[in-house]
Amino acid sequence: MAHETQTLAQRVVSALLRDDHATLMLGMAVVSVDAGAACIEMTVRRDMLNGHMACHGGILFALADTAFACACNSRNQRAVTAGANIDFLRRAAEGDILRATAVELSAGRRLSVYDVNITNQLGETVAVFRGKSCSISGTVIDQEPAAQDATG
Repeated sequence: MAHETQTLAQRVVSALLRDDHATLMLGMAVVSVDAGAACIEMTVRRDMLNGHMACHGGILFALADTAFACACNSRNQRAVTAGANIDFLRRAAEGDILRATAVELSAGRRLSVYDVNITNQLGETVAVFRGKSCSISGTVIDQEPAAQDATG
């Protein structure tokens, strides 16, 4: 069962990010995904820096938000952000490899809560993000093809 939920999560996130041009433009890559969890990585480029030569807070928010979106949609129930906040704890510089790890804290019928921790290549926490998602109608992918594949 665990393998099935992870496979579904991978298919959902692949479909979710396929046309996510912001994520593609920022060079984000999926490290791992499972039901209610996701890990996304990104390298800080020069064009992501603010006037203090640190990674722009909006870019850090986008990284965390992408991990959050992948985690809260991973079970193939469409979900959108109901609210989110971020605390910036450490400067991220050009060349830093940032990893956003999202974990589900509470899953309700309509509202769920996730924490996202952004760390650098040294394992230092750069920012912490908390997001609340709201389930909406529909699914991200049609599960019929997977069912047909499994039966032959």
